Amino acid sequence: MSAILFHTSAANFVQQAARSLFEAGQLERFITTVRNDPGRLYQRTVCAVGRLFGRDLAAQFRRRTISEIPLEKVETHPWGELFRLASGALDRSGRLTDLVWESSETGFDRMVARHLPRHLTAVYGYEFCSLATFRRARTLGIRTIYDLPAPESGFVQGLLEEEMRKFPELRTAYHRHTNAREERRTARRRAEWHAADLILVNSRFTRDSYARAGLDCARVRVANLGAPPPVTRDEALLPRDHSAPLSLLWAGTFGLRKGAHYLMEAWRSGNFGRHARLRIFGTIALPDRIMRPLPDGIEIGGAIPREQLLDEYRRADALILPTLCDGFGLVITEAWARGVPVITTNRAGAADLLRTGANGRLVAAGSSAAIVEEIAWCLEHRLELHTMRVAALRTAEEWQWTDYRRLHASTLRDARMFGPA
Repeated sequence: MSAILFHTSAANFVQQAARSLFEAGQLERFITTVRNDPGRLYQRTVCAVGRLFGRDLAAQFRRRTISEIPLEKVETHPWGELFRLASGALDRSGRLTDLVWESSETGFDRMVARHLPRHLTAVYGYEFCSLATFRRARTLGIRTIYDLPAPESGFVQGLLEEEMRKFPELRTAYHRHTNAREERRTARRRAEWHAADLILVNSRFTRDSYARAGLDCARVRVANLGAPPPVTRDEALLPRDHSAPLSLLWAGTFGLRKGAHYLMEAWRSGNFGRHARLRIFGTIALPDRIMRPLPDGIEIGGAIPREQLLDEYRRADALILPTLCDGFGLVITEAWARGVPVITTNRAGAADLLRTGANGRLVAAGSSAAIVEEIAWCLEHRLELHTMRVAALRTAEEWQWTDYRRLHASTLRDARMFGPA
């Protein structure tokens, strides 16, 4: 066991990478900030404070449940992340939370670097929280693995700026705040890139965004993320009433980067509330002046636990995600695992696995007119949309998290990142 994996989040894709190392006999520790432990006094206290301000912080903790590796392999340092959660409960503009986020990410990195054991074969880190650790590792002769779940930051920033020029009403004080800090933050990410011996990305789209930025991608390897366990064919193909309104589902943050403003524009211009329903599960990140008045047929469900969201997929005829920029888009593989076809763009990394007309349909990014056409197609082809459920489920069956971990481990082994098991 000769590697540590560290990240401020215990997101599922992070746990899957840690499990890959564990199954290969290489994981010494998984270092993170907060894990769900309802018995801990600090967690009970934080949740109680959150309730005083009308915030369900217990749900935030549940999202940090660690289930993929033995807990004795997990080391937690919660206070910086708890401070970020507390600031998020009180901070309406998001600017304070952003500053706390940056401080906690870099502080976490410095803490890992200070306690780095000399006997390690490799350290495995993520974007923005790895620079000090990578630099320390290189002085000790320890190899460095950099996992990038998001496209290149300059590419993302340029895309957002273009959208805000076209839609000035999307520009907020928060965007001005983050834009003023982007050059410095990008420099940190570039330094992490150059300090890495091996770079892992989750899609060709993510890889290509770095290549377009002029970065040498010779050290980059692609491993598409996996799907959760699929439902049975019988569950996926339950008969549906095609005379009922078309049911479309949105999962995840409903904001600019995901193309949510184009979907709102399309819904209004197509007057789809007469024949369709759009259920939105996730944080609303568009200004009220775009969301209100809420068009007919749109239901806001808020952020819900992942287990509940997986059940909501089953009620949908299709998932719609007209994203402008998604490194992968795990909601897509979650939908396929429920037999739900997906409408998305070629700017979602998971589009690597999409076969248009089979398990979903591609829509042009940044075009409300194209979204209108796709929703109209769904309304006119309800039976054909239903038959896509077979291919959607098969896609999930053919690329599970076990397949991701197998590719992930072999990639690291081929790059000589492993020590003796």
